Amino acid sequence: MKKILIVLILLCCSIGIWAQQSVVSLDLINTGKDTLTLTYDPLFLGAKAQKGFFVAASGISDAFQFGIAEEGIVDVSFRGKTFHIYLERGNQIKIKIDGKNWTKALQMEGSLSAENMFLQQFNEKFADSFNTAKVFEQMKDIPIDSWEMALFDAKKAQSDFYKKTPNLERFSPKFKQYIENQIRWNYWNYLLAYPIVKGNTNTALTKVMALPNTLITDLDTKKLQDEALLSDSYRSFLSYYVTYFNSKAHDYEKYKDQSKSMTDKHNFAREHLPLLSYQYYLAYLLYNNCDKVLPSVARNTFAALSVSSTADAWSKIIKEKCGAVLGSKDVEISKVLEAKDGSFRAVNLKGDSISLSSLKGKILYIDFWATWCKPCIEEFPYSKKLMQAIPNKFKKDIEFLYISVDETEGLWKRGVEKHGLQDGLNLFSQGGWFSDAAKRFKLQAIPRYLIINKKGEILYENAKRPSDPRTLGELIQLLEEK
Repeated sequence: MKKILIVLILLCCSIGIWAQQSVVSLDLINTGKDTLTLTYDPLFLGAKAQKGFFVAASGISDAFQFGIAEEGIVDVSFRGKTFHIYLERGNQIKIKIDGKNWTKALQMEGSLSAENMFLQQFNEKFADSFNTAKVFEQMKDIPIDSWEMALFDAKKAQSDFYKKTPNLERFSPKFKQYIENQIRWNYWNYLLAYPIVKGNTNTALTKVMALPNTLITDLDTKKLQDEALLSDSYRSFLSYYVTYFNSKAHDYEKYKDQSKSMTDKHNFAREHLPLLSYQYYLAYLLYNNCDKVLPSVARNTFAALSVSSTADAWSKIIKEKCGAVLGSKDVEISKVLEAKDGSFRAVNLKGDSISLSSLKGKILYIDFWATWCKPCIEEFPYSKKLMQAIPNKFKKDIEFLYISVDETEGLWKRGVEKHGLQDGLNLFSQGGWFSDAAKRFKLQAIPRYLIINKKGEILYENAKRPSDPRTLGELIQLLEEK
């Protein structure tokens, strides 16, 4: 058997502890020549995630090393499916993949193999309960009491499945803590998300909905612990926890000023989160919003993040992402923040900030969408046909933009890949209905389409959908104009 060694050494980690190598070995049969990807993101921001790509072929065994400080999650993606591998410092695990029916024939040996087999079963059984897009879709037309009951039932089903697992007592204590955190914080995450998502959806509302006290009295804030950061449910919960309870402290008023919003959230997080959770939250807040606030506010938040050496890795990422803002004066940025449609900015797939004004001279057909929006997704095939139907002589004069208003960058990027939107220019305006895009273009609902002419002027605020047969003719007519 041919053997290839591929090493990904990740010595940086978010909690400042020296990493020890863990090894994931893969045995592959009947795989053909399909690309397999391993991803490890120790900072939980989707930035600088370490990836290993290779083309799998039958009879090949590959070994990957990951620097794990205490524990970590490695994602393995193959043939459109992703599964998670739980690792602790110094672990060695072998995964056998049979390409004929790999999701059913998956086998594991070595350290934590029993735990990881359980993890695959748990994630497969409760996939919909942890899928944000599906959960938000279910949330749309359900009252809060019914929503809480549904979340409670889901939590009970997850707990029962976990507690009835054979040989549970033999599982690693840290792994059990990880699963218990996933279950506990998934419930609270989507309960606190309810008023925020509802408020973002209805921009006519000036206040965030207040949850009944009976629903939140059982939230034990003593269980907010840094050890839970590995859980993506906990990390998502932190954002909604700060957003909701900070809103409560300010009489549930919606923010019109993003700089004020960041300042208040920062102050709330400082008072209510444990150290590493607080530092992660500040990194998350800056990574997704530094270009939407005044430099002085971004600098104050960054100073609080970088005061401790335990946040060095996060600070480095934020410097790379937000360096231009951190080094600017308020007066310079305020012009951009207050500018109208032509200076609207959003982030592309490479993490670069792109302004619509930089595309002046082209016709822009803009599609506002999100991964949870089914009607948006149903239009994508027509969008692709529309692009292909533009005559070659005009292709250089038109840009098709997909602007996502998803809650997180991770959801957006996965949506772009899943729906094959790479042919257009993909931009991300983080924050859902609080996003810059939603405010600048007064989004009340999506999908929403907009056409901007070569002068940078908005011609149609509610343009026809790609599926409308008249859309192509209108675009060509604009392209023919001198």
